[in-house]
Amino acid sequence: MRILFINPPLLREEIFGKSMSNLGALLPPLGLAYIAAMVERNGHEVSIIDGPVLSTKKDYDYNSLKRDIADYQPDIVGITATSPQIKNAINVFNITKEINENIITILGGPHISALPQDLLKLRNLDYGVYGEGEFTVIEIIKRIEKKEKLDGLSGLIWREKNNVNFLAGEYIKDLDMLPFPARHLLPMKLYRPSPANYRRLPATQIFTSRGCPHSCVFCHKPIFGNTFRAHSAKRVLDEIEQLINNYGIKDIQIFDDTFSMNKERAKEICMGIVNRKLDIVWNCMTRIDTVDQDLLKLMRRAGCYGIGYGVESGSERILKLVKKRISKDMMRRVFRWTRKEGIEIRAFFMIGFPTETKEDILKTISFAKELNPDIAQFLVTTPYPGTELWHLCKEYGEINVGDWSDFTMYASNSAPFIPFSLKKDELEKLYSKAIKSFYLRPGYILNQLLKIRSFSDIQRKLIAAKSLVSLKVNEQKGHSNK
Repeated sequence: MRILFINPPLLREEIFGKSMSNLGALLPPLGLAYIAAMVERNGHEVSIIDGPVLSTKKDYDYNSLKRDIADYQPDIVGITATSPQIKNAINVFNITKEINENIITILGGPHISALPQDLLKLRNLDYGVYGEGEFTVIEIIKRIEKKEKLDGLSGLIWREKNNVNFLAGEYIKDLDMLPFPARHLLPMKLYRPSPANYRRLPATQIFTSRGCPHSCVFCHKPIFGNTFRAHSAKRVLDEIEQLINNYGIKDIQIFDDTFSMNKERAKEICMGIVNRKLDIVWNCMTRIDTVDQDLLKLMRRAGCYGIGYGVESGSERILKLVKKRISKDMMRRVFRWTRKEGIEIRAFFMIGFPTETKEDILKTISFAKELNPDIAQFLVTTPYPGTELWHLCKEYGEINVGDWSDFTMYASNSAPFIPFSLKKDELEKLYSKAIKSFYLRPGYILNQLLKIRSFSDIQRKLIAAKSLVSLKVNEQKGHSNK
């Protein structure tokens, strides 16, 4: 069968807003690439159209996409979408059915897994995939090919008269069963991480694990679940070698939620990089309570130059509310350890939680300055469906759903949730204050200038500076228009 996977055309401005679009990443859609690799393994013809990356190099829009779908003549069109991408996914389904109403359309990803009932609203969507898609999609293809009934398939979301039914599939226990993502179907030379997430080009990202056992209220679990599952260290090292040998990759961002959840596996990966003498540098994200000084030392030896930690808030009350279960003192201690090993720190903060006050947010801004990470990423609280936060926000504020396009975590677009304890313009001003008061400190600027070691460092920091200037200009325009 001919299977076409599509990442809908989406400009970085639509995600990050105009002022922050230069800081946005353009990365391979690995979720689609994993499923495409499984489809190839099972003997079908498969292609991927990555709309966002194509739109950066040419005037690629939905007319272009319609032409490409018609030229490929697929039997099945599959899309994965988060909530802010759902409008774009609907556009793809509509033009697909205009071309040929017999093409089977399938939607996977966090949004449809969290809100399977949305299948009733999407008239040009035939089926949804609940949870991980690799094995479910293969079974869908087999049944369609044999003209068998799909209803009742594990991992499938389907219509039954005026209702929606679904069966959650089992999580993949052994991730090493999966082939490497089908990166050969993607224009790898066109991708680039955000300036904060690379030191050398070409650079890309990998996943080495799925799932998280922790209970932070803002985390979305219907896709990967609460059980931590990981590729073996050997499999991770083999994939890194493939990226170096086949694509010339020099820099990797490990996209796991918690890379060091299993410390021994993390150490094995680090030692493997050292022993295989892999010419690679890398960064990752993890939880503060999953690292120690010995692991950090080994990570640095293996080429790790940056770690992203979720701090979220400087208010102990809010940390308790969101079930972070990490104290501020522990954060201070781990930041000191990380900095001592010469590893740069990226810290994530969220503002606008349910019940949060201006005083709470000012504590977060103050704590960010105290911790003084190399990069502070401030995000507005975004209650994605399927999370515990979604229900908290319904109780303690107003959620503006609309067409979901505002659910991007960047107030430069529009904050989708406003707690009763704050006003919309107050939240947006505090978001802007957080960014400017952190990054425009003379000491911070001087420290970043002293860290410049290459022309690439200059380029990356100029991009960041332009975005800050743009943010300030756009804010001034906003005030003048009021």
